Amino acid sequence: MTGLDKILEQIKKESDETVSGKLAEAKKQADDILSKAGEEVKDECEHIRARGKRQAKDIEDRAVSAADLYKRKAILSEKQRIIAEVFDKAEERLKKLSGSEYYNTVMDIAVKNALPQEGVIIFSKEDLAGIPSDFEMRLNGRLKGGRLSLGKETRTTGGGFILSYGGVEENCTFGALIDAARESLADKVQDILFN
Repeated sequence: MTGLDKILEQIKKESDETVSGKLAEAKKQADDILSKAGEEVKDECEHIRARGKRQAKDIEDRAVSAADLYKRKAILSEKQRIIAEVFDKAEERLKKLSGSEYYNTVMDIAVKNALPQEGVIIFSKEDLAGIPSDFEMRLNGRLKGGRLSLGKETRTTGGGFILSYGGVEENCTFGALIDAARESLADKVQDILFN
């Protein structure tokens, strides 16, 4: 081996060592970059997973809340239907009263609603035809002031009557009385039915 060969071999050896060092350094940098990227990907995956869980929980909470609202509306609607049915049945029951029971009930309502002045009690044609002969006398005997006379005119009432005081009328038909009492009695009916 000549001097030139030795120099060339030395240069090749140094070059190989430099390349090896550079390759080792590049490999280390690549490994560091890959490790760092792996950690970032892992962190991002965890972040996405956590966000997905939060979104799923929010959707579930909204669904539960919507279902609960629907349930409460359905229950309220059914309660209102039942309460309306109770009032409708009460009105039907009043309309089905007959004979002395009907006229005694009408008299009780008239005494409760009469004003302490002269007035007229107006019935339907059918009710006026079946009224007991002593009805007016008994009614006025129970009034605390004022007097009611049987009206000659008739009205379609569907049960009950109209009180008239000098052109001012008070509707005491069963339907009107039930409607007037509906709001004040609805809470009591609800308590009785649902508590």
